[in-house]
Amino acid sequence: MPPKKRITKELILQKAFEIIHEEGIESLNARYLAKQLNCSTMPIFQSFQDMNELKAEVKLRIDEYYTEFINQYIDKADYLFTISFAYINFARKERNFFGALFVNPLLGSRTVREVIDSPWNRETIECTAEQFKISIQESEGLYRDVRFYAHGIATQLYGGNMRLSEEEIQTLLRNVMEKFLKGESRI
Repeated sequence: MPPKKRITKELILQKAFEIIHEEGIESLNARYLAKQLNCSTMPIFQSFQDMNELKAEVKLRIDEYYTEFINQYIDKADYLFTISFAYINFARKERNFFGALFVNPLLGSRTVREVIDSPWNRETIECTAEQFKISIQESEGLYRDVRFYAHGIATQLYGGNMRLSEEEIQTLLRNVMEKFLKGESRI
């Protein structure tokens, strides 16, 4: 009977997840991962075709972690505000994961329409339309504008170019939502 694999696919994924969490996506490469696992690169490439496949699987784990993080903040009665606040807090508290998901090309690129039409964003848009008694089209515009405003704040925090307290973030979000609601936010 052949010996049991010491370096499993699961172990490789877990170590890759840890490297990204502690050091950022930029640190993840086959040699460094192998060094952290105390093995050669062979077990990595026996489990994955290449590093892109490994990164795609690790991204799924980071997505799950992100969803759990975000869900701690969500209040569907105030969905757009709470999800935007959670997104910014993710950049503050989980800098390396934020970078891997939203700054590094690990996610790939999308158009604004693809972002709006993403199934995971539709619920926010629908709840926002109901909360503010606006049309779906107006809610899509509001979602788009607040999302990219929130992303700007998040990337400033991620890049270390700004320091904001949770209260300051909440004030910024409330103010911009009020201003966007007073004006017309159209796609």
